[in-house]
Amino acid sequence: MRTAVLDMAIRWLVEPDLEPLCLGARCSTLPRTPAPFDEGAGDGWMEMLDLDLGVHLCRVVHRFAPGQGGLRPMSAVQADLAEPIFFVQSVRVGAGVLHDQRVGLRLAHDSQSCVFAHLDRVDHRHLAEAGGMLEVTALGMERSRLDGLLGAAAARDLLRALEIGRAPAASVRPVPQHIKSVLEAALTDSLTGGLRRLHAQARVLDFLVALARHLHTLPCPEANRRARIRRVREELDQLQGQVPNLGELARRHGFSARALNQGFKDAFGCTVFAYVTDLRLDAADALLRASHVPLKVVASRLGYASVSHFSRAYIARFGVRPGSVRPRSG
Repeated sequence: MRTAVLDMAIRWLVEPDLEPLCLGARCSTLPRTPAPFDEGAGDGWMEMLDLDLGVHLCRVVHRFAPGQGGLRPMSAVQADLAEPIFFVQSVRVGAGVLHDQRVGLRLAHDSQSCVFAHLDRVDHRHLAEAGGMLEVTALGMERSRLDGLLGAAAARDLLRALEIGRAPAASVRPVPQHIKSVLEAALTDSLTGGLRRLHAQARVLDFLVALARHLHTLPCPEANRRARIRRVREELDQLQGQVPNLGELARRHGFSARALNQGFKDAFGCTVFAYVTDLRLDAADALLRASHVPLKVVASRLGYASVSHFSRAYIARFGVRPGSVRPRSG
């Protein structure tokens, strides 16, 4: 029997004095085991199933008593691995936070999203939103097994699309419900023994196929970023030199202000503000060369606070004073 896990320790954060659950490579299947709760706070359990050949499933259920709320630390999991693994965690009901201490990220997720990770070691803390019920299914699959199932090139594409190409890495991604539900149904209570194991294996394969197909229809992260940068420039062109609020512009297109400026500079050779400034001055130059509109009107129309401010910017861009390009009177 081959397993993704060499050894694993699970500590209950609700009762830190309890002895941790310890699993090894020869026994990485855990029957349904109660999770400790303070008296009257609720109940829950977890189970693990080693599907052999480097594939591992875990299911956790917590039921919190009414009247509770906020994030509750529940468990900490540490594991040494035979090789890097592809990891997925999906919430069917409720919400929680996976604190991946290996990569230093707190990954909040709910029934609309999944945590994806590429791990060379497991070092997780799990927190649950204590507002009802939480049900979580997690999958761990050795990278060589993923390569064998999908092919090495397709497996690399899958990890890159999830932005977890190199271990250790982790991300949270929205996943359609019809795909999430395949994984969440892998460990069913309606089957036992070998049939339950066979069902779980089939659902894992179905999930991988559905996920790969879904990601194949989406642009890769870099292509998506470039497309969003192009849309920013198109919006700036429509503004005709009006100065936008950089923070609001960035939020509308899914960037931080700093990331937008850097991405825009990488793509077009200047910052957003410099691009807008050039648009304004190009528009002013065209207007001045074609009319006798007063400089005060030109400056005001293009958003400059004063004629002197406008003149300095114009000279810096074109090397001549704005009045010198006026058309000559007939």
